[in-house]
Amino acid sequence: MTFWFGLDRLFFFLARLFLNWCTRTTSLHREPADLGLDPNRPVFYVLREASLADLLLLDREARRLGLPSPLSPLALPDRTLRRSYFYMYKRKALVGRERVGGNNRRLIQLVESLGAHPDQDVQLVPVSLFWGRRPEKENSLWKIIFAENWSPPGFIKKFFIILTQGRQLFINISQPMSLRQLVDESASPERTVRKAQRIVRVHFRRQREAVIGPDLSHRRTLVNSLVESTPVREVISQAAAESGEAYEKLEARARGYAMEIAADYSHTVIRFLEIVLEWVWNRLYSGLRAYNLHRLQAVAQDHEIIYVPCHRSHADYLLLSYLLYKNGLVPPHIAAGINLNLPVIGTILRRGGAFFMRRSFKDNPIYAAVFNEYMHVTLSRGYSIEYFVEGGRSRSGRMLNPRPGMLKMTVESFIRDSQKPIALVPVYIGYEKLIEGSTYIGELHGKKKQKESIFGFLKSLSVLRSHFGQVHVNFGEPLLLKSFLDEQAPAWQQTDLNQPFPAPMKQAINALGNEVVTRINAVAVANPVNLLSLALLATPKHTMDEVQLTRQLELYITLLQQAPYSNGAQIANSDAADIIEYGMKNDFIHRIEHAMGDLIGTDNVTALQMAYVRNNSLHLFVLPGLVCSLLKDARSIRRDQLKQLVHLLYPFFQGEYFLHWDNDEELFHAVDDILRVLADQGLVIIEDDQLRGAALHSMESELLNHLAQTVAQALERFYLTIRILVQHGSDRLTPEALEELAQQTAQRLSLLYEFNSPEFFDRVVLRNFIAQLRAYSLVGTNDAGLLTFDDRLRALDGEARRMLSPTLRQAIVRLTQLCQAQEQDAPTAP
Repeated sequence: MTFWFGLDRLFFFLARLFLNWCTRTTSLHREPADLGLDPNRPVFYVLREASLADLLLLDREARRLGLPSPLSPLALPDRTLRRSYFYMYKRKALVGRERVGGNNRRLIQLVESLGAHPDQDVQLVPVSLFWGRRPEKENSLWKIIFAENWSPPGFIKKFFIILTQGRQLFINISQPMSLRQLVDESASPERTVRKAQRIVRVHFRRQREAVIGPDLSHRRTLVNSLVESTPVREVISQAAAESGEAYEKLEARARGYAMEIAADYSHTVIRFLEIVLEWVWNRLYSGLRAYNLHRLQAVAQDHEIIYVPCHRSHADYLLLSYLLYKNGLVPPHIAAGINLNLPVIGTILRRGGAFFMRRSFKDNPIYAAVFNEYMHVTLSRGYSIEYFVEGGRSRSGRMLNPRPGMLKMTVESFIRDSQKPIALVPVYIGYEKLIEGSTYIGELHGKKKQKESIFGFLKSLSVLRSHFGQVHVNFGEPLLLKSFLDEQAPAWQQTDLNQPFPAPMKQAINALGNEVVTRINAVAVANPVNLLSLALLATPKHTMDEVQLTRQLELYITLLQQAPYSNGAQIANSDAADIIEYGMKNDFIHRIEHAMGDLIGTDNVTALQMAYVRNNSLHLFVLPGLVCSLLKDARSIRRDQLKQLVHLLYPFFQGEYFLHWDNDEELFHAVDDILRVLADQGLVIIEDDQLRGAALHSMESELLNHLAQTVAQALERFYLTIRILVQHGSDRLTPEALEELAQQTAQRLSLLYEFNSPEFFDRVVLRNFIAQLRAYSLVGTNDAGLLTFDDRLRALDGEARRMLSPTLRQAIVRLTQLCQAQEQDAPTAP
């Protein structure tokens, strides 16, 4: 930008006064070291637009960071450039939004100088500014209207943007690029300039996509492109030939499906929702804590992002979108069930980025083709997507088995167009109290799931009077799809999408699902309510001596710190006394004063909800619990024998809790770390190769036995299911009959002997365990569909029985015998 007659300094001074008065800047970089700049090489800035405001704000930010000013001259060996910046685009006229290429004269001079002096280099630094990207400050519709989007503002609109969004400004100074490298790689200065401009143009586009999302076409234009795409037209033609219906009629049906599915993303609605959600979260939660966001920010620039969070609540997708937007990233398009496409609510969700899908595509090839094409178009255009690989919300709090549907569509799209790499980002969302907690408990006790409705939504607004603690969101290690497919199915690029997937591809997709949920569990956060629930729910009356509870919490924390489950797992609070105080302050627990020492407990209703929260992070303590269960009651055992038993039982725990140790070396190394911590705490005595649990009736023995309760319910389920099968004998039960008997027996056991926790007799968990028995060939199926087994299952039955208390063992045997007797006495149908 050029000013004559020496008035530029005066103009800059007045403009700075105006901008200092009405703007505040948020930057990703707090220190100059964050930028990776070489202080010995000159800096040359690149701006996207020829904007005086952007230039002066960059100058202010550069001065704050102690960097060279873009307004300063740039001294080169053979010449001096008047300014240290250039811009990519400028307005064609003072009024209007049409853009043309910027003045690259300075860049040309710079390249020519470097060509003449091979020992010189200049750092090319792109700078992006986004107005309206401090969402926590957006509190009016007027500000939302003038927030950043893909439409370039004219002079008048830019003036109003500065006035309305000046205090919501997000600036990103990118990592430097070596201009010397580009000069050396090009044959002429002209080619160097074109290459530099192309690289910077792509960089700005990716920056913009990462912050505000790509520029999607109008929804109707998108719908038309879906219906007119080759894959959809081929399916419509085939359906018309098979059914005899007119092509036009089926085309109209496909168009209706596309309108039903497609999001209608609106930046204005996104920003409006941000205001609403800010208020809602402040009402419901006392804090939203995010971990490992740097992983996301590092991969978002160069990859198509697919967020794959665990699914606990309807709040999941709202919380994640809110968190991403608050941290300078575009909220994703979200795959939502068609049950949420309610009047008014569905429209708002659709404008906020939701696209709707039916629960099943079976027997509807046109719908499947339209949905697949929509997924492909959204992915290929670079828009981030979010979906839940579990399919539905977990009613027990544990991770559900992954469903391959959305992953298969993602892989199909990537096979069609793999130009931009895809990264799946696992996200762990942990609640301290769940909004739907009472509903889940009712469903697990047999109540019918209520359908979503406007009336139900209005009724649910009453939760705004309640408090649900904090929410913890942890971002896992991104899973790069290309690398994964190269390892699992090297010939994936040759897959014919017109044919059913070959076996290696099906196996790769199943492995992808397991890897995703395993990575989600690997970044679990142990929050205060997780740890309190783990301790208190392992007692018969959910009550503990305060001293013992403190010691138990300290043991959990020590294990997480010194023998961590994974590198990504987090501890929200590492002080046992603070955890107890937090639990009482938020009414999760209460103190019972007593002359011999205070007790800490919780009531039965709260305990049922705490069971769900415990299960969110129970897997963090499954391996320590299994080790303790083999050493409790002062049992003595050789180290190699203990590892052999862990090896025997681990696959079943791995299948239920999606544990991440994949081979014996990793597993046994983790066991050794746990034994070391237990020995340091006095819970285990190690003499040469012999291990022995702490002496009976000591505090250490109590702590050891208490930690063993972590896996007690799982072992009870394992033993109960195996005992029923062994009791009935081989070739007697179908998988469905075994599931039904196990569910009924577990429910009865829970009512008679155990804390009445509905997740203990969850059908899904029992069904998965039966499937694992078959997968490990401990149980087979004959031609009649009946389950068969041999002595290996009887041996597992005996080992599992040893790890239970005599009272519970006898109770299970008695119940399974009663179950069999009742079945035999039941009248047969005439």
